[in-house]
Amino acid sequence: MITVDHIENTYLVSFFNTTKLNVLNAKETESQLIPLVKQQGTTLTLNLNGIKFIDSSGFEMLLSLYKTAKINNATLRLINVTDELTELIKLVELDHVFELNKNI
Repeated sequence: MITVDHIENTYLVSFFNTTKLNVLNAKETESQLIPLVKQQGTTLTLNLNGIKFIDSSGFEMLLSLYKTAKINNATLRLINVTDELTELIKLVELDHVFELNKNI
């Protein structure tokens, strides 16, 4: 479901075979990514290309990654955020938490 490319202290995560971050995949994804943002000063970039929907479990995962990154002086970035996801993120009032990069 995810691939992780690692260059120095930067991780690029891409999603495949899914269009959703939801209750079916959020916990597994979180368990794979939390160790990456526990490393001091790392950057974790989530390429959301192809992701069209995030449910409450998916948002919980993103917030957990964000909080863990903040505690460990790491950075969480979201790139290739679709218009649909932008609207969802604004709807749950998380647009002030996450920097939304449409195309990178």
